[in-house]
Amino acid sequence: MNTGPTVVIHQPEYFPWLGFLDKALHADVFVLLDNVQFDRSSQQHRAKIIGANGPLWLTIPFVHRFPQRIDEVAFAHARWPAKHWKSIQASYGRAPGFRDAAPQLEAYFTKPRRSLVEASLDAVDLLFEAFGVRPPRVVRASELAARGEKGELVVAICRELDARRYLSGRSGAGYLERDALARSGVELVVQRFAMPAYRRQREIAGDEARGISALDAWLNLGAAARRLFRREERISA
Repeated sequence: MNTGPTVVIHQPEYFPWLGFLDKALHADVFVLLDNVQFDRSSQQHRAKIIGANGPLWLTIPFVHRFPQRIDEVAFAHARWPAKHWKSIQASYGRAPGFRDAAPQLEAYFTKPRRSLVEASLDAVDLLFEAFGVRPPRVVRASELAARGEKGELVVAICRELDARRYLSGRSGAGYLERDALARSGVELVVQRFAMPAYRRQREIAGDEARGISALDAWLNLGAAARRLFRREERISA
């Protein structure tokens, strides 16, 4: 019987939403898929927060080339960190959790970086710390030998890591080959995540609330943000 880990694979995102953290919570090995094609329509380089006039995007300007992998994307200029920090201060400066989070966020935005993937990985790591979500092992896909496209790549990564389960998001499950995973002894599990309700200084609803960065929960709740995730619900336990 395969007693290997539960594996989660996700492209690195810039201050991702709470569903990203939920997947990490259930992972024994969390693979950051940094060596696939960069998608400018995704949240690999942008985060959605709530400003005084509603949702707004914090977008990292990048040098556009095609094709290029996520770990090959360079910044278009170095002014974006100061701009993003000012936007966060203006949007959440009076939020209950801002004072405690401000030193960590300021340190993030003043740290020199050379590439988009560095900014995204550091943003993910900061949210892991803020929410108390720490997968036992975090690895970059570029450090693995596995190669392939979409479902083929997922199977290859799971084989390399001797996975027992693969936890997929709802959208990703559509292109996965359940039979191919099963032949490798890997069970496919689809994430079940409902966005938790929490008190915000500015309420939004409907489509506007979709994809809101976990920064919103952290800065509105402060240390209480950790209570949004219950460790006893780990599927790999």
